Amino acid sequence: STHGTSSAPLPPAADVPVWDVSNCSLVDGHLLLVGKDEEAWCRSRKRTGSSTSEGTNLHPAGGRRDPDPPVAERSTQSSSRSTESETSSTSQFSNVKGLLWKRLRERRARGVPKAEPPPLGTTPNGDRVPSRTGSRESLLPAPKVAEVDLSGDNVIIRPVHGSIVAEKFCFQVITGEGSWSFGCTSLAERERWIENLRRTVQPNKDNCERLELALSLWVYEGRDLPPRRRLRCHLHLDGTLFARTTAKVAGPDGELFWGELFQLASLPPSHSLTLTLCRDDHPAQPLASVTVSLAELAATKQPLERWYPLRCPGGGERVPAVRVRGRYREVRVLPVVRYKELAEFITFHYRELCARLEPAIAVRHKEELAGALVRVLQSTGKAKSFLIDLGVAELDRFDDREALIFREN
Repeated sequence: STHGTSSAPLPPAADVPVWDVSNCSLVDGHLLLVGKDEEAWCRSRKRTGSSTSEGTNLHPAGGRRDPDPPVAERSTQSSSRSTESETSSTSQFSNVKGLLWKRLRERRARGVPKAEPPPLGTTPNGDRVPSRTGSRESLLPAPKVAEVDLSGDNVIIRPVHGSIVAEKFCFQVITGEGSWSFGCTSLAERERWIENLRRTVQPNKDNCERLELALSLWVYEGRDLPPRRRLRCHLHLDGTLFARTTAKVAGPDGELFWGELFQLASLPPSHSLTLTLCRDDHPAQPLASVTVSLAELAATKQPLERWYPLRCPGGGERVPAVRVRGRYREVRVLPVVRYKELAEFITFHYRELCARLEPAIAVRHKEELAGALVRVLQSTGKAKSFLIDLGVAELDRFDDREALIFREN
């Protein structure tokens, strides 16, 4: 969102790997990635007293949350090593990032990486031999560390809709060298990672003016569709697929109800939204489509709802149509210092503000305004007092008619 002049990057394909973000490390403006095969390596090294941590591994989401590998048989020598490892786990966790970063710099200085010699404990033919000391450290290969450089000018970090990558909470990192998709366990975790990465890319983000683009779209239903076919509705922005509905079977009369909401944030600059009707078994061959101007969805303050007829390649007597309700928002965010006086006014005068606005604004605006007030007061530490004061004011206003309180809420 902070690089609005760049070209629209493509979202990840459906078959790309989604990496587990909980096993990543952000070091000096670089995102360090370690493959799945190295997870056991890092955990085994930690058990034997090494300075390698398991917190910097990264593996595809298909194998996420893998259980720990079985613990090897302990000898008298390895038990003493594990005790030392537990007492120094804090320093080990900080040392691993430095070791990985040192390895990356050494490889970059050498240019083309050289083939590493076989680890200790192997024969010239590559066969494993038992370790004499009982440690598993010599039986495992060195890890392959990858990095994502976030210091470029055209780095984009944005959320990805779950219908594209089959993961619910995902975001995408796009650089000049390629793109990577990362999966999170919750919405809060995804938002936290996106914010941290964006601040790494642009440390002075709060002091710059930027344009935030977002689309909220309800895809309700379709009529006069091909009967008894499993159909999806694809959402394209300027020809790029950003989301799609679930596949459902149309009824014998051609009616189909999706009822799905799409919240697409941090969008690149776009001009048109295209809704494409596709068969689930042949997604590359669209059946019908319609293009809607985003300026039309941004012209009204409230979401625009209507039936859109679809254009079919062959035509026919019955023209299929879809009913959608959408709103496109272009929010120009000023430097944070410009909001200082507004934040101070809301923090110290929110009761008077709510008392004046409550009878003056429509009901459909109150939910959006209430959410904005809570977010501002949460950042200033007054959200709890704000909600308590509103509840007490409501009790005082109704006096003994407590039955009306829940109706007002």
